[in-house]
Amino acid sequence: MKHLSLSIVILLTILLPNHIYCQNTNLPPLHVEGRYLCSEDGTPVTLHGFGQTYSPWFNEQGQGWGWSYNTDDCLRYNKGLIDKILQAGWEMRWLRLHMDPYWSNEPGVSTSGESDISAFKLNRFKKYLDEVFIPMAEYANSHGMYVVMRPPGVCPKEIFIGGQYQKYLLTVWGVVASHEKLRNNPGVMFELANEPVNIMGTDGTIGSANDAHAQACSQFFQAIVDSIRNCGADNILWVPGLGYQSQYAGYVKYPIQGKNIGYAVHCYPGWYGSDSESDTGSAEQGVVTKGAGYLEFQSGWNAQVAPAAEIAPIIITEMDWAPMKYNASWGKATTGIAGGVGFGANFRYIMDRTGNVSWMLFTGPELLAKYDDSVPDGQTFLTDPEACARPCYRWFQEYADPNWQFEDTLKIRTLSFPGSDALFNPSIWEKGTYDASTGCLITGQYGFGGWNFPLGIDLSAWKYLVVVMQQPAVSNSWSFRLFDENNYWTGCYQNDFGRAERCIVPLHEMYRAGTNVPVDPSHIYIAGFWSYGNTPIYIDHLYLTNNDDYSEPEGLETVNADPTTEPLYYTLQGFPVKHPQAGGIYIKASRRSAK
Repeated sequence: MKHLSLSIVILLTILLPNHIYCQNTNLPPLHVEGRYLCSEDGTPVTLHGFGQTYSPWFNEQGQGWGWSYNTDDCLRYNKGLIDKILQAGWEMRWLRLHMDPYWSNEPGVSTSGESDISAFKLNRFKKYLDEVFIPMAEYANSHGMYVVMRPPGVCPKEIFIGGQYQKYLLTVWGVVASHEKLRNNPGVMFELANEPVNIMGTDGTIGSANDAHAQACSQFFQAIVDSIRNCGADNILWVPGLGYQSQYAGYVKYPIQGKNIGYAVHCYPGWYGSDSESDTGSAEQGVVTKGAGYLEFQSGWNAQVAPAAEIAPIIITEMDWAPMKYNASWGKATTGIAGGVGFGANFRYIMDRTGNVSWMLFTGPELLAKYDDSVPDGQTFLTDPEACARPCYRWFQEYADPNWQFEDTLKIRTLSFPGSDALFNPSIWEKGTYDASTGCLITGQYGFGGWNFPLGIDLSAWKYLVVVMQQPAVSNSWSFRLFDENNYWTGCYQNDFGRAERCIVPLHEMYRAGTNVPVDPSHIYIAGFWSYGNTPIYIDHLYLTNNDDYSEPEGLETVNADPTTEPLYYTLQGFPVKHPQAGGIYIKASRRSAK
């Protein structure tokens, strides 16, 4: 039998620091150094865990311990869940603890939802902080888990600097940060709010998308950080972003000042362009794409969260998934395959690759407590590998191994030139159209279509970028262009290759058109095609090469595979594809007999 021989050229293996964990009751102090959560000796740490909410509704809709204010029953039930989860073998290293408003709201007073703070009573909050929340935090600590405390309820849809909700958060955190059992407790961290959506910006508009909103968001939470520090508390603080905790790029320009600061993110199927079985999410959370895969998810993450992950640690405080048919999770999606369609496997890959992300499983703890890994795969929420419980259980065990480390063989650590509809923008300037199935681009008049890379892509390891067309252009009035600034109106490299079927871009000899100003290949922000418009441009594919004859690198050799069934193409991330999309860069495998 003939075999498909594969080898990948020019690979960079990046070994991220080992994950370390606490042992039983010993919770070593953690702190923030740069973009990492670290142990006392500076070793980077990532934590994996779950969440608990102490109210009858979230405790099996009253089936857990009833609808009462009996603290003994509440503690007995929720401590029991922790016991069962650990007995089931879950390697849990942190707990998100929701100080639910069930306890701090005045009984009998109706509210319009968790964002309604009209029934909040400070004395009740202080009472049940002592009688419910601190005992649960201490119990989690004693069982080897750090605790991230979350304030009662959720943010209203609109928040304001100096508004009632900010005053409410200042009050809550003033009590918590001043408490002798919580202030500077090495086992307790604070998540400052849950899911802010929109804010009144410094320009007077309400929203989440522009610079004025990002600036106001930073000022809003900076005031809370400063108040906590004025209480003498140096606990690690996790700051949320707008758009239901999906928008973080603004924190690069307007970072929260102070030590021990990280950012608390939410991530569900359908957010950041990830795969989803249902139309979930919103414009703030990114494009919702059914059937989307790794490229779309990575692109959304790069735009919305990765900038903040470059300056501070990230913690995912809500995330889960499962097929919709189980009705057992907040997120509706499948595990899928890293590099392909699906949410879960791509989520794990992106988090591991980012390198400084702690995360948790937001599925109800009563379900996690029933998990049994010895049961064969099946068609239930707890046995289906396409639902979050089974893969996460096994992933958490991998993370708990002190020798575990993420190995990333990706040379270009940001997206290259995918050809999917979700990432190719035919209307960067003027309205155009693009058909990924045929590779046909038609720009608007004097229009430009191609790819935006908010963080820039590094092409400096390669000599040439080659653009291959399906056929000569109908008109020679178009060109391929590359920008090393994130602004379409700056100068750019321009190759007017007219009716030729191939464009050769010498990546280290590029200059802005009409000047001697070099274009830097280490940070390309915009790439694509300009034309007078209204005539089709048929793109075949693009590839990077170091071959001086501009030929495509063979790239892949020597693994046993059946050439009649195995894919002949691989993405730059090393993921196999059977049918390369037009406009993409792929590594082509060669067929040869095994020796």
